[in-house]
Amino acid sequence: MFGFINNKIKIKPVETASISSCLEFIESELDAAGVSTRLKVRAEITSEEMLVRLIENSTGEGSIRIQIRKALGDISINMSVKGRKFDLYANESTLSDDIDDVEDEDAQAVIRTFLLKANDSNLKYSHRDGVNSVRIMTGQSTVSTMKLTMGALALGILLGLILKFALPETACSAVCDYLLSPVSTMFMNALKIVIAPVVFFSIVTCISGFGDLSELGRIGMRVMGMYLFTTVIAVFMAFGVTTLISPGRFGAALAMHGTQAVSVDTNVDTSLLSTIINIIPSNFLKPFLEANTLQLIFLAVLIGIAVGKIGEYTPVLTEIFEACNSLFLTLTSMIAKFIPLAVLCSISLMLVNLGGSSFLSLLGYFLTNVLEIFIMMAIYGLLVFVMGRVNPWIFFRKMKESMLTSFTLSSSSAAMPTNIRTCTDKLGISPKVCNFSIPLGATINMDGTCISLVLSGLFLAKMYGVNVPASALPALALTIILLSLGCPGVPGAGLVCLGIVLEQLGVPIGAIGLVIAIDPVLDMFDTMSNTTGDIACATITASKEGLLNRDILNDPKAI
Repeated sequence: MFGFINNKIKIKPVETASISSCLEFIESELDAAGVSTRLKVRAEITSEEMLVRLIENSTGEGSIRIQIRKALGDISINMSVKGRKFDLYANESTLSDDIDDVEDEDAQAVIRTFLLKANDSNLKYSHRDGVNSVRIMTGQSTVSTMKLTMGALALGILLGLILKFALPETACSAVCDYLLSPVSTMFMNALKIVIAPVVFFSIVTCISGFGDLSELGRIGMRVMGMYLFTTVIAVFMAFGVTTLISPGRFGAALAMHGTQAVSVDTNVDTSLLSTIINIIPSNFLKPFLEANTLQLIFLAVLIGIAVGKIGEYTPVLTEIFEACNSLFLTLTSMIAKFIPLAVLCSISLMLVNLGGSSFLSLLGYFLTNVLEIFIMMAIYGLLVFVMGRVNPWIFFRKMKESMLTSFTLSSSSAAMPTNIRTCTDKLGISPKVCNFSIPLGATINMDGTCISLVLSGLFLAKMYGVNVPASALPALALTIILLSLGCPGVPGAGLVCLGIVLEQLGVPIGAIGLVIAIDPVLDMFDTMSNTTGDIACATITASKEGLLNRDILNDPKAI
């Protein structure tokens, strides 16, 4: 059998390697490390696929080496073996060459490839000196993170009440000034470090990965069009509802900064023409130095398109940008580990400085977000009925499992296998459509995130006494739509995108501290909206392409 090194490494000659034995070792080590069942299953599926490819492309010499590593709370599966270089996403060409001619028997290979693609941020492959190496990050349990955050929220409320009502004013000020406030400020400063690089490299990597969009075929272009259509609807619906309800009290958060008001230059030209002209930066570094959102996104899109058009250097630059993207996503994940601590400090400071009225404002913010999510759900039902000729009641009845899974896991990628099964087994959508649309939607279709960014931006602007003129809204809408396309799928990424929105509105990034405590709960609703939108767009596309099996759709047993 396999040899053991520190009970974390297994080595076995390739010619006698057994995938089942390798998976048993991986499973046992992940169990010992306390990895949650959901993350363990996802890691095992990815590991199985990579083991197959490593062994298929091995030279038959040497041994396959599997190592489980744990560092800074992250657990990785590392595999290596001598072999030939291979294309990690080779089966993706089945769709990109001619999506309309994909046979149903190819569905399994395509699904497995897209599952790898969806876990791209957690999967790294390299070939050096004749050795194929793979690293698979297992990720962290969203449930565990949420428990920590909710525990920090409760502890922060308790600490805030003690500071406000039980301690003398001098002691309360000392704790706030020398402990809570510095920790909160350091967290926000750390977030500022990664804001521009994360958004820039995420969008460059996303755009360069598409290549020529015409290669996607008719179905692919229709899916992309539907995703963009629903995203635009989500953004403008959120603007309308938020403006109508207007949660929060104008300038209420200024108490956290004493009597100092937020400085806003009302003489800046915010006309649409000026916004369009200023999208193009005068030099390369300006968007990074000035945190100019639209210029940063424009530069990222331009470079992303250019990377795919420079011939022999394209693979080299693609690897460089992907490496930079991985670097800053890893930094973001590391910073996100301190979110519970930031929640504790922010909530305590809020109670001391703002009092109970701030919680009424937050409650209004929370309920407005939930209301907007359910309005978007109703819009999905209307679109499915009008454009897809599908009964919305049947659609949502068969969506129950996917919606619950997405809500519970709070991750579009983690819910993807359930969503694909719902599409094929319950809604009757052809694999030709859902094998492409669901993984793609998990990456770029973020309607719920867009809603949250619009509401959070306008809510925090109001709380900080910042007037947002109507002329600034088109630029803000464009920013949020583009951010949704490149929003990285790692913990804390939503806060990074919110930081970009606040920078554009002229709101201090410290404002994130007001909403950070309830962000994990709202993220569950946002994810449910994201995945429902993915399946709604897949249903409409399948109906228009004649790839919707209405016998399965209308079968009451297929639930």
